[in-house]
Amino acid sequence: MKRIALLGLACFVLVGCGDNSGGKVTNDYLVGEWDCVLKQYMSKYDYDSEKYSDYVETDSISIIQSYKIVNGILFEKLPDQEAKEFDLDKFYNNLKAKYKTHYEEHDMSRSLVKNSNDKFTFENESFSTLQTNQIEPMKLKTKTLRVCTRIK
Repeated sequence: MKRIALLGLACFVLVGCGDNSGGKVTNDYLVGEWDCVLKQYMSKYDYDSEKYSDYVETDSISIIQSYKIVNGILFEKLPDQEAKEFDLDKFYNNLKAKYKTHYEEHDMSRSLVKNSNDKFTFENESFSTLQTNQIEPMKLKTKTLRVCTRIK
């Protein structure tokens, strides 16, 4: 009986020693250079069928981005831009947002997932309603997907 309990405990410990796939991204994890593929998708709402069409890829680019910590603050450097502060706590506290103006309304959700020790995925999906001169407003669904693989 002790052997079974000991074996169960050993298996539990070994399972807990994985690479935290699907885990939360941390400041220390992001430090380094990343090769990222950014893809953008769009879908339009069809009032006849009362549903959104399938996503269509509208853009795809590859970029190298980097992160570093200076005086305890995480900075993100994108191509052709100055490094800017990237607050992960603020990001995780604002995964969903809604905003409305006189002519448009947006409902946005985003996620940042650690896929493995060397790969993360950022996804942003937005539902937009735009008032036009048409009788019915234009409804769009857009998605940005950024998959990044560690270079160093």
